[in-house]
Amino acid sequence: MGRQLTRKLGFGSNGAWVASVVAIVCFLSGIAVTAHVGLLVRNELVSQHKQDISMELSEARARLEGEISRTVAHGLGFRAYIAQLEGQPFRPEDYRDIAADLIEKNPSIRSIGLAPENILQAVYPLEPNQAALGLDYRLNASQWPAVEQAMQSRQVVIAGPLELVQGGRALLIRIPVFPALFAGQPLEDRAYWGVATLLLDEESLMASAGISVATGSTNISLVDKGPSGTSSRILFGDRALADLDHVSLPLLLPGGLNWELLGYPEAGWSGNGRQVWITQFVGSVISLVFAVMAFLLISEIFKVRSMALHDPLTGLANRRLLEDRMSQLASMCDRTGVGFEIFYVDLDAFKPVNDNYGHSVGDELLVEVGRRLQKQIRQTDTVARVGGDEFIVLTPGNMRHGEREAFVGRLLERVTQAFEFSGASIDVSASLGSASYPMDATTIDDLLRVADGRMYAHKAKTKQTEKGIPDGELPQTG
Repeated sequence: MGRQLTRKLGFGSNGAWVASVVAIVCFLSGIAVTAHVGLLVRNELVSQHKQDISMELSEARARLEGEISRTVAHGLGFRAYIAQLEGQPFRPEDYRDIAADLIEKNPSIRSIGLAPENILQAVYPLEPNQAALGLDYRLNASQWPAVEQAMQSRQVVIAGPLELVQGGRALLIRIPVFPALFAGQPLEDRAYWGVATLLLDEESLMASAGISVATGSTNISLVDKGPSGTSSRILFGDRALADLDHVSLPLLLPGGLNWELLGYPEAGWSGNGRQVWITQFVGSVISLVFAVMAFLLISEIFKVRSMALHDPLTGLANRRLLEDRMSQLASMCDRTGVGFEIFYVDLDAFKPVNDNYGHSVGDELLVEVGRRLQKQIRQTDTVARVGGDEFIVLTPGNMRHGEREAFVGRLLERVTQAFEFSGASIDVSASLGSASYPMDATTIDDLLRVADGRMYAHKAKTKQTEKGIPDGELPQTG
């Protein structure tokens, strides 16, 4: 009650505020959904990019596995040749030709060493490896573990890569030799001859496998995860890749190696493709459209609701809304004992205004009277237009006689001021009658009839005064 009303067909600030809030919520919800969908699209693009990098790594892995497996196969062939010479005195020159042929066919092999009974007795090529001759692996703490592992497991063991004294890094492929005394002799029954070692140059191995630090737009690293997979060290490439959101593929290598290839795009993962921008643009447009539609829909709802309860000309409450508020106050009175007052205002001689100045001027006069009445009330009061030139002011709470008379006087004084319009001054007169609930009536209809009757009594006394008929009484107002 007591809301300040507007003339815009009843659509007041409260309706605009609600419509705006709903529109903002719809827009923000749409933007949130758009952001979520955009994130899903972005993640899908990143996932696709990772699949592409994984394909590149898969090709690099296949080449590297193939290169190492091919080298190990050459070593196994060399071991078979050694086994054929079982029972003959060891002479380094017996192995020179096949070693040279093996190195020529596989440029990744830097050198080949033979160690009967774990003592290095032959190295190919001899230079610059001659100083290593006579090395007893059992007395070398850095090399003996891999040799011992190969001897005990009877399997090929790959160690390294190790930093070489002569420069560079190399993998050591330890191939234990167990010659057969007769055809078909089980491996576990054969006696240990010694170990053959293939020294694999790391850079040559990577070059043979077609692997470089940067393959196109992808950076690649090779990591040794260690036997247990709990520790890792960078064998090849950039160490920083291990700390980035990389993709990785394990290598399936002989000799117990636990290596992984890491890949990361040089420019980072691409998640800002054309699809993301299209999704965000379309989502934002749809969100804006829904927000506008929500604003217009809520606005129309408030307008229709307001038109049903307000006078379309003045924007004041109509009879339906007035009676609804009077019923609410009557219900409150039953609980609290506090009633309310109504003041029935009727314009005198309103028809001549329409006849003399036109209906548009008459309408402006009605709007002005509504404004004048509103300026005299509290926020909790209500001004309603209930007829062509009839208005009712509803005030919660009962007034004492003196307060009521003073309020009536202010209303009449304000309403009857001359109305200035297009340079013309129009005299305004009005009659007023009031009634109190529940003192004058205990129903809404009876209360309206009481106020209406007193208003007409006031109108009659006014006419008597204008005709010069003596009447010493004041207008009946309650």
